[in-house]
Amino acid sequence: MQKILLLSLALLTQALPSSAQLWLELGARAGFHFNGMFNDNIASDPQHDYSLGHALASGLVAGINIGDYHGINAEVIFANNQQQFSFRGDSASTGSITNKINWKTTELNLLYRYYSDFGAYVEIGPKIAYIRQVRQSIGIEPVSLDGEYEDSYLAGIFGIGGFLAANESLTLKIGLRADYALADFVSAKGKEGNYPAFYTSYPSSKPTRPFRLGISLELNFGVGGVASAQCGHRNLIFGTRYR
Repeated sequence: MQKILLLSLALLTQALPSSAQLWLELGARAGFHFNGMFNDNIASDPQHDYSLGHALASGLVAGINIGDYHGINAEVIFANNQQQFSFRGDSASTGSITNKINWKTTELNLLYRYYSDFGAYVEIGPKIAYIRQVRQSIGIEPVSLDGEYEDSYLAGIFGIGGFLAANESLTLKIGLRADYALADFVSAKGKEGNYPAFYTSYPSSKPTRPFRLGISLELNFGVGGVASAQCGHRNLIFGTRYR
């Protein structure tokens, strides 16, 4: 997965103009998101109901800007995630149950951003989510896990945002971001046991893909005099220049 990030960085670098001024921003990002995991078997099962989870994500950001319009952001994000399924069983042995899954991730993001003259931007790129902890429970009873879920997964990110407030060296950005896993969160062992819904069965296994949609704030500090000068050329999302 690290190779995918390096390849993405190389492709982005080749696509950007070589004559543009480079400048650096460092900062922090924090936000609130709705999230869960999509499995086609569970989504198509009339006995299952989805409940989206909600949690926080925060971390550090380093951005390399190329002129006024292009940027590459590297991020380290720490996030909590959760998904809840309600299952209406049809037998005495499997009655109505609540299946809840919580997983904590450390995420490495590599994003290309295009900035407009109006203070808005779009972003796209890959994410690697490393799993720090997975917990699953049926009702109030914890489920014993031993390798049923992967240690990491790859996801794609797409977002939009803009400059909310700024001075010569600091910028406050607001953004709406979505990501969706490109790989199965359930391991080969988990598939054999029909995870995450191990209490029922399906004719064939379908991938389980975590997803997220959230809003966040990002505070950046422009490093050096070149950064301060370049910041002054950008607009806020309401159409007012920094200076």
